[in-house]
Amino acid sequence: MPLWGKTTSDESKPKYLDNVNKNGLAEDCFATEEGWVLRHYKGSDKNTARYWDEVLVSIGGLAGAASTTEGLGAATITGVFFEQESLAQGATGTVVVVFNELVTVANSPTIVVTGAGGSNATATYARGSGLNRLEFDFTVPSATQVISIGAQTIGTAGSATIKDSGQTVDADLTIAAGDVRGAGGSGSDLTISVA
Repeated sequence: MPLWGKTTSDESKPKYLDNVNKNGLAEDCFATEEGWVLRHYKGSDKNTARYWDEVLVSIGGLAGAASTTEGLGAATITGVFFEQESLAQGATGTVVVVFNELVTVANSPTIVVTGAGGSNATATYARGSGLNRLEFDFTVPSATQVISIGAQTIGTAGSATIKDSGQTVDADLTIAAGDVRGAGGSGSDLTISVA
């Protein structure tokens, strides 16, 4: 079995790129027109920080405008998690959605944050268009409860879209239960207790 491939399965990426050991976060490896790329950030804010891209393996047309039927096709979700590991009532929380390739966002897609106490919140797209990592902000419900991200389809009411970067192809917007990771992207807690 080859180490690299044209799918987003574990077999297509190097084993050291995981979210536990933080040797190279899996979310920072994504497909481009050049092939599989690992993005290295300078600073902690991944939306405003400076970065450089390392092409790990060259597979022309893997994703993007030059992508063909031999490439990955539509961008797919590879991880979803709360950016913060703890939140207070009324604070601003962030849901991060990671795709296997760069995507472009138009208008305001949404994600439902489920509150075990019955107070759901709507996380609205805030930043990340042109990257593979999108952030959706929400106001934490004003109630003591546990919040979580469940299986759902990212909402695209009105004219909201998420598309493969440089293309008119719609990204796959289905969040499966297996896509949800621990808070902060590497933690083990899939929920946050709001005090």
